[in-house]
Amino acid sequence: MDPVGADTEELPDAADLIATVIAPAAERVDEEGVQRSAIDALSAAGLFGSPLVQALQRELTELLAAADASTWFCWVQHQTPLRTLALASPSDATPDVEILRNRLLAGMQAGKLLSAVAFAHLRRGGPPNPVATRTADGWLLNGTLDWVTSWDIADVVMIMARTDHADAPTVISCFLPAGRADAPTPGLEVGEPLSLLAMGGTHTRPLALRDVFVPEESVAAVDDLGDWLAADLVKTVDASPAAFGVTRGALRELTELALARGDADIKQSVERLALQCREIRRAAYSLADRPSKSNSAERLELRVASLDLVVRAATAVVIARAGAGVMSGTSAERRVREAMFLQIQAQTGDSRRAGLRWISDNRVMGEPAIRRKVPDG
Repeated sequence: MDPVGADTEELPDAADLIATVIAPAAERVDEEGVQRSAIDALSAAGLFGSPLVQALQRELTELLAAADASTWFCWVQHQTPLRTLALASPSDATPDVEILRNRLLAGMQAGKLLSAVAFAHLRRGGPPNPVATRTADGWLLNGTLDWVTSWDIADVVMIMARTDHADAPTVISCFLPAGRADAPTPGLEVGEPLSLLAMGGTHTRPLALRDVFVPEESVAAVDDLGDWLAADLVKTVDASPAAFGVTRGALRELTELALARGDADIKQSVERLALQCREIRRAAYSLADRPSKSNSAERLELRVASLDLVVRAATAVVIARAGAGVMSGTSAERRVREAMFLQIQAQTGDSRRAGLRWISDNRVMGEPAIRRKVPDG
């Protein structure tokens, strides 16, 4: 009962696993947190370690987010450290990276080692926090990290920190033991789990770093900050497959409700929303796949349209369920909060401004939600 349908039909076994293992536990995960056993099940199926080709990666993202966005978020956090380490190579700045690769990469590729990551702070302006200072045989980290997801169930964490070179700012990517490690890291203080409006099951905690020493053999990369920000901006302008996934989950729930009640109005709403989802997804993925990334305004508009759509789909579940839709601990409540989280996930100044403009300018009573013609692929 998926009225939107898959963007690719090449992951039937993954769909079955997620439907039988991940989806039934979503409400419990929302309350108690993602279980490492769920991560291990994905790993055993070959869905957690080595990245799939882009089309399959998108579909897997959609399937996971449709079933349980908390599990998807812990899964996706692993992907950036995995890619960073897989692409790492020795240089003057990272002379001992092969030691790190030999220690972690195989386990991360197999999904036996789960990695958390912290880098969203790099998008903020102002003085660097945390800051990395060079020493004779490594680096010292000082500062705070407000948001580190997967901490309790992760084996390692990749922390990205700006250096203190004001004239030529760089950023280091280094690996430290995370919550499942046997021994604590000196100088690393782990705060209590954050009380979050949404995604409370992601084991997200703040960290404080006080002269945390990172040896040379734990550094995967040292990059120019400007180059990193430019590459990040290219990625974050696109619509997130997770938005289409949460939309698919909401519309699947509405479809089941329409069938159970024999309600033609709900069925018609699902059909219209599903059509919009397919159109926006087709256009967004088509633009994202083009070699040229110059059409950023169009891509950003599709990102905002997908975020508007996921809110409307989640809200439709609440409306259709009536009073039951505002009961705590239900899938309707969870989907609304997941949709809210996606509004700020991977947010940049450009996407924030575009989202606010969409809300203030485009949503006029009686006017279609999508006023523009979705571009051809």
